[in-house]
Amino acid sequence: MYRFLLRPKWILFHIVVLASSVGMLGLARWQWNRHIERDAFVAKVEQREQAEPVELTLVLGTKPVSDIEYSRVTASGHYLADQQFVEILQTVNGFNGENVLTPLQIDGGPILIVNRGFIADGQPVPAPPSGTLIVGGLARTSQIRQTGQLTDNSDGAKLDEVRRVDLDLISERLGSAVAPVYIDLIKTVPPSPTPPDPTGLPDLSGGPPHVSYTIQWCIFSVCAVVGWVLAVRRSRRTRQRDADKAEKATTAAAPAEPVSAERPMQPSA
Repeated sequence: MYRFLLRPKWILFHIVVLASSVGMLGLARWQWNRHIERDAFVAKVEQREQAEPVELTLVLGTKPVSDIEYSRVTASGHYLADQQFVEILQTVNGFNGENVLTPLQIDGGPILIVNRGFIADGQPVPAPPSGTLIVGGLARTSQIRQTGQLTDNSDGAKLDEVRRVDLDLISERLGSAVAPVYIDLIKTVPPSPTPPDPTGLPDLSGGPPHVSYTIQWCIFSVCAVVGWVLAVRRSRRTRQRDADKAEKATTAAAPAEPVSAERPMQPSA
């Protein structure tokens, strides 16, 4: 009764269901791996944020940049007030504005780009404090343009505006080499009299719901298999019903057996 499963269209159906189910399980595994990777990333960032601050010049050149990112670092030097940049098209708590990026000439070291914080649209860009000071913040690596994002025009009219903290572009516009990391400012010693609003620590509480996606793909895979079982059972019932009807029709159309007209012989006296 299940020989119909070996017909070409059914074989194609089996292949499609199998490929779909296996593919969806693969997507479920990929989402689960992404969940594990994100948990590991969050744990790494939290560990580095909670560690004691280190002098940036002591770790530059001794550690890979990826091992410095999200660490609390400090640096001593003076701001290059006449070479500030603003990172445009930023949003904080529903307000549009800019991040103020100010180069800091480290004493005996490279130029460090400091993200001093956020200012809302329409507010003047505050001048950085003068003199030697100590800055502390979270080390970050250069931002890279993602697919679909606008590019920075390096020869545009406003050379002090950037769309992201692209250290290579900023170095090109400054005409000087800069440190391979920048910092999101947390504190300045002495404190700045008119600082922008600090960007604060990165919010890692959100992120894609990888666990939910994993469960959904597993459910979809099971649904594909269940759908295959239901399709097979329905086709079998239909074929069985058609076979029963055909058998009844054949039986009804068959000629009846002839009845003998001969009388039975009487027994002799």
